Amino acid sequence: MNNNNILGILLSLLCILHCALPFLALATSLNTISIFIEHSKIIHIFLFLMVFVVYLIVFPRSYINQRRLLILLIATSGVLLLFFALFFEGNLETITTLIGALLLLFAHYKNRLPTDHRLRV
Repeated sequence: MNNNNILGILLSLLCILHCALPFLALATSLNTISIFIEHSKIIHIFLFLMVFVVYLIVFPRSYINQRRLLILLIATSGVLLLFFALFFEGNLETITTLIGALLLLFAHYKNRLPTDHRLRV
């Protein structure tokens, strides 16, 4: 299960990086990363589907084993925000995606810590 949490962390970081790409493109004037901006909706749908599959693999089973409802709620909130961001445009889409990705990043991080070292959250 730790490998799936690591995959979840990487996907969350990928979402955050994707949100930062337009700003990086403007700051560095690199046209080579413009493909990630031009096909943004396709990339969002693809990333969301990958994130959702990892979420379904990791968090329900983790909740059944550990009964940590708050971690499940944080992860679910992150996934829902990423889903809603698919329907937004502009800054609202970016902010919603960043918050959702950060929530998932936190949930995967807390979920992968060994049980005896976990703070009860």
